[in-house]
Amino acid sequence: MKIYGLILLFLSLASLNLRGQNSFQGFEGSIDDNWNYNTNIPFYNLNGNDVWGAISGSNGRIDGAYKGISYMAGRDLDNPYSESVSGTSSPEHILTFQTIAVNGAPSELSFRINYVFLDKNDYIYFQVKYDNGSDWSSPDVHTDVFNTSQNGNFATNDWVEFNHTIPSGKSHVRFRLVFYQNGNGYIGLDNVQLLSFPLSIENNKIDGFAYGPNPINNILNLRARVALDKVSVFDISGKEIFSKRGDTKEMTLDVSNLATGVYLAKIESQGLSQTVKVIKR
Repeated sequence: MKIYGLILLFLSLASLNLRGQNSFQGFEGSIDDNWNYNTNIPFYNLNGNDVWGAISGSNGRIDGAYKGISYMAGRDLDNPYSESVSGTSSPEHILTFQTIAVNGAPSELSFRINYVFLDKNDYIYFQVKYDNGSDWSSPDVHTDVFNTSQNGNFATNDWVEFNHTIPSGKSHVRFRLVFYQNGNGYIGLDNVQLLSFPLSIENNKIDGFAYGPNPINNILNLRARVALDKVSVFDISGKEIFSKRGDTKEMTLDVSNLATGVYLAKIESQGLSQTVKVIKR
């Protein structure tokens, strides 16, 4: 019985090594929305004309959520109400997400944005800090989502994904999105996610192992100085999607049927195993 128990413990730990820590916010109010956030301006919906908050259904020209029912919506954010509660004219609207301890693990940040009728006076950007502080004066990452000096009305025409890779060796990740929009424009935000991969996926490196391209569209190429025995592909929950056996130093995987997202590929060779992150476009 003791041996059986040890085997079960080993299998459980091996399964955990394939799972990432997933911090997620889909604005559905469900148990899956575990990445908490706060806003510098309280949510409001003034007869559907001035909007800041999670809604279901359409937000003007944005028909609905990327996935699920609800999403974060903004419309005519520079208005008398937002100015009065912020105490400033033309206030920015800021979503700041809970600091996540990644403990050195490589991580992937992603979110979906949809906007319609933005112009040169509007902007959206995100910032990332690799610490457990609260100061945003010197972010480690500052990336424009929308910013232009050109005249006109600009739109994504659909939900667009933004990604940022956090390198290994960082202890914490802080993330915030900043919006400024004035006039009859529409903004949507959905599926904000930080996926952290355990450091154990880098252990037991196979001699000369390399893979690519990554991100990938259809075919993943793998090679090593030794024969590759088996490759297994898992989703982020640790569920095996498919596997392929081989006895050669080079292998290819056809992933064209996989949905867009992040996967883990476990490579086995001569008693060693190595797990790598693969991003499917």
